[in-house]
Amino acid sequence: MVEQPKVPETEKVILEGRKKLSMTGVSTVDGFSEQCLKITASGNKVIINGENLKITSFNKNSGNLTAEGIISEFKYNHKKQPLVKRLFK
Repeated sequence: MVEQPKVPETEKVILEGRKKLSMTGVSTVDGFSEQCLKITASGNKVIINGENLKITSFNKNSGNLTAEGIISEFKYNHKKQPLVKRLFK
C-alpha cells in the first residue's frame, strides 16, 4: 500500500507584493471567486479577499496552494467561544 504524503499540521504563508500567495498546510478549498478565497489550513478557516483572485495550483496531498491577484485582506475566521466557556476555563 502506498502512503499518501501527510498535510502539515501547521501552515506557512508567503505573500509576495500582495500579488502572489503561497501557502502550505491547506487541506481544503471551501469556496472561491475572483473576490474571495475560503480555505481550511491546519484546521483553521482562512478568508482571503481581493480582486482578480485565481488559484494557480492546489495539491491536496501535499497541502500546497498558490494563488494570484490583488490581495487586500488575509484573515483567520474563528468562532468565539460562548461566554460561559470563557469564564470557566
